[in-house]
Formats: sequence, structure tokens, C-alpha cells
Amino acid sequence: MDIAIFPLQLIAFPGERLNLHVFEQRYRDLFNDLKADRTMTFGIPPVVKNEIHLMGTQLKLVEIVKQYETGEMDVITEGIGAFAINKIFNPYGDKAYAGANVEILLDDDHYDLAKFEELQNLYEEFQAMLTQRKEILDKDPKKFSFQIAHYAGLNEEQKLALLATPSEEERQEIMIDHFKFIMPSMRSIQETQSRIIANGHFKNLQSFKFNPGK
Repeated sequence: MDIAIFPLQLIAFPGERLNLHVFEQRYRDLFNDLKADRTMTFGIPPVVKNEIHLMGTQLKLVEIVKQYETGEMDVITEGIGAFAINKIFNPYGDKAYAGANVEILLDDDHYDLAKFEELQNLYEEFQAMLTQRKEILDKDPKKFSFQIAHYAGLNEEQKLALLATPSEEERQEIMIDHFKFIMPSMRSIQETQSRIIANGHFKNLQSFKFNPGK
């Protein structure tokens, strides 16, 4: 299928709500077209190392929250699914924005309950170590790996690999392995920080008791 594309230096995930400030005229045109035809969708292929990654996320327009006098706009979008790019069109027909011929990737949203619960616990433990927590209020076990991906300390390559994984059970396994790998070092850093802070406090310590006559 052919869709409009909006290449950005970010990775969107299926099921994710993404807020965007749109200022370029060609993309203002895109969102005006999306507003006029609510069946229309668009894609965000991530820009990686100054090149368009040949995989991305299909999204729909949820709402234009604000339209400025300049024509700029604040919009809310939502990820639908992942796609692979076959060919890029620039421009997209008679439009100012680009488009692409894409293959929508099938996704298996089945999950293992025990793994889902393990991942929830690991995520909570991970978040407890951070100064700013990100709670997931509306947990969806069919998309939980995507829901936490931006708040789990993944690097860009790991996020792209997660997007390319077509099974939620496999994605949850990836996230479990990720947390198990990074959290021991985080605990060690926390313990070190605690020792440093403790060294600045007055301490009430039990002295060593010598045996009488020694």
C-alpha cells in the first residue's frame, strides 16, 4: 500500500500516543489532509544516522489540539502498526510531502501471563531506581513491551530491534533480558551513592570492646 510519510529523528511504537508540534508547511499540508480524510494514515520512518530507516510505524491522526495563527499546529497521533518500506516517493504524487510504498507487518499479540507479570515487576523495580518515575496507567499486556520501551533505558538500536520483532511474547522476553542485564549495575551505582551520602553524616557507631586486661 502507499502512504504519506513524515520522517523524524524518533521511533514511534504501535499503540503509542505521540504528540507533535508541526511547523513545516509540507507537514502542515499533510495534517490538514489527514483532518479532511479521517480514513487516511501516515507513517513515521525513523531517521537514523542521517538516513531514513526502511521500517517504521503507521499512525493515524487523533486530534488537532491547537492551530496557531502562523499555521503551525499541535497534534495528537496514535501508532497503529509497523511497516517495511519498499520504495520512497518524493514528492508523493502532487503533494509537497513524501510518501512510500510499504508492506504492513503482521503482529502476533499473544503473550505469556507469567512473563508479562515478571516484566511488570522488573519494570517497577527499574522505575523505583530512577529519580523520575513513569507509571503506565493503562497497561495492555498485548502491547506492554511497546508501552514501556521509551522508559526502559533502551538505546536506538534496541528500540529498532524491538519494533522489528513481530511477536509480543518475544518482545517481552527481550525486555526481561534487558532489565536483568542492566539492573545489577544500577543497583551497584545506587549502593555506591548511598555510601557516599552516608560518609557525610554524623555516625553513632559501636566501638570495639577489648577484653579486660588485654
